[in-house]
Amino acid sequence: MSILSRITDLVSANVNSMLDKAEDPEKMANEYLRQLTNELYEARTSVAAAMADETKLEQRRISSQRETDQWQSKAEAALRAGDEGLAKAALARKVQAQKLTEQYQQQETAQEQQVTALQDALVNLETRIAEVKAKKELIIAKKNRAATQEAIQRATANMGKVSAIDKLDDLEEKVDDRLAKAEAMAKLEQGSLENKFRNLEKDQEVDSELAELKRKMGMS
Repeated sequence: MSILSRITDLVSANVNSMLDKAEDPEKMANEYLRQLTNELYEARTSVAAAMADETKLEQRRISSQRETDQWQSKAEAALRAGDEGLAKAALARKVQAQKLTEQYQQQETAQEQQVTALQDALVNLETRIAEVKAKKELIIAKKNRAATQEAIQRATANMGKVSAIDKLDDLEEKVDDRLAKAEAMAKLEQGSLENKFRNLEKDQEVDSELAELKRKMGMS
């Protein structure tokens, strides 16, 4: 397969479809880039060689055209000298050189077309490499963004779970509830009937002690 055919096949590939179907798009992009880069070196080498051949053909055409003109001049000189036979021989060589010049011209034209095709293929190849590199960077960016988003989601999910501090807060709240209930029970106990009688008895004892103290002090 020629270099032009290989480049055409590579460049004509549907990159988006190829990457979308790939299990690992980044790996596929790297492999495609490797193939393109390999062809790029050979394409540049082929373009340079084709341009060199075109230059050689041009030089040979110019040289053959110069020889044609020389034989034309010699034929004219021979005819002016009255030597028609020599003029005819010079014209025969001129015709031969002219045909060779035309062949070189045809080859040069074909070579020029090939150089143009190779140059176009090289431009397309370089453009495709730039496109794939940009696509690869986009894939990597999306991959990193997805990883970051997943990390954020995991962090958010973990924040929604009961933490150790939350458990301590719940325990403290339970202790506060028990303490409040105990204090309420104490208040109820102080206000109960038995407690009132005990208080009354204490008051009576205190009053009796007060009366006895007054009597002793002659204050009654």
